[in-house]
Amino acid sequence: MNKIVWIASYPKSGNTWMRYLLGNYFFNQNNNFNVDIISNIKKFHLDDKLLNSYSLEGLKQNPYDVSKYWIKSQENLQIINGNVVFLKTHNALVNINNNEFTNDELSLAIIHIVRDPRDVLISYSKYRNLSLDETIKFMVSKNLSYVRKKNDPTEIEIIGSWSFHYNSWKNGIIKIPRIIIKYEDLIDDCYKVFSKVIKFLSQLMNFEIDDEKIKSSVNLAKFENLKESEELKLFMENQGTENFFRTGKYNNWIKELSYDQVKMIEDNFNAEMINLGYLKK
Repeated sequence: MNKIVWIASYPKSGNTWMRYLLGNYFFNQNNNFNVDIISNIKKFHLDDKLLNSYSLEGLKQNPYDVSKYWIKSQENLQIINGNVVFLKTHNALVNINNNEFTNDELSLAIIHIVRDPRDVLISYSKYRNLSLDETIKFMVSKNLSYVRKKNDPTEIEIIGSWSFHYNSWKNGIIKIPRIIIKYEDLIDDCYKVFSKVIKFLSQLMNFEIDDEKIKSSVNLAKFENLKESEELKLFMENQGTENFFRTGKYNNWIKELSYDQVKMIEDNFNAEMINLGYLKK
């Protein structure tokens, strides 16, 4: 059976950067910068063939019915090269009405990217054109929140709060091997962190590690290249009103968030932030 390598994250946490790194390593044949290289690592969405006008209308009325189609859509994936497919998702690793998002038969591995939620707050608010306080309410909500792409019922993602999302991918379906990558570590030493990712995948996919390819992939995926491609209108994935690639830095929250906003994030996500080293005990 075909196996999926999930690139999973809460929105605005470095998922696209990881896709560029992986895209360059596995799919870039000439080692030249190609903004479209991430088209080889698509976002998971429902198989259109499973849906008719009745089911589409049902998804508009009850977005959580999307769970009925998760597994079958993954089973129907068309694999072009080999038997592994890389897929991006912001969905939580959740079970709704006994419908799991994925399972260990379909999934080979999880690359889970996390980012300081205080910085996520800033990026996500700008991306969704919401105020910081509105975005905080979304991130801390105890409801199983969801987002959809411009009212497209085939691209509904069940996200939940930041802590719910983080814990779902950290602890869910323990049979699936996973590696957790911090966005901040990618910034500090991209080569070192991406080398760990490739070593992790090589043990599961049985390939020899090409260190020169790692270096080339890191160089091609530099923030400056990605930022320039967006400014030249070459990057087509930005659905928001602000630039998709903003600063390529971390700890922006120190200057941009109020005391109360910081406290709200830290109080709600205290245990997870301590676990990840974003807060001290």
